[in-house]
Amino acid sequence: MKKRQVPAEKTALAVVMAIGLAAALAVAGTIDGVFAKLPGDEIAGLAAFAGGFALLTYFADSQVRALVNGVIAALRDRFARRGGTRGRPGRIPTRFTS
Repeated sequence: MKKRQVPAEKTALAVVMAIGLAAALAVAGTIDGVFAKLPGDEIAGLAAFAGGFALLTYFADSQVRALVNGVIAALRDRFARRGGTRGRPGRIPTRFTS
């Protein structure tokens, strides 16, 4: 009997497509004046929903979590190679000389 092949997951493509679609819809809504017609509490509700949905997706989907963690690790490595502070604040001078 032939084994069933599991299709390859394309998590990165799905995340990029979702972000692109959401951004395009937000731009179209802004241009059309939709957000100007909404009261502030409804905009806050939309933002809360989007943030909650993103957090729940991150914690519920291991593939999305692995993708996000990989991107964060790559960005940290990239900035560390440039001589960045690795998330720590730089030295703040306490005495100024003229």
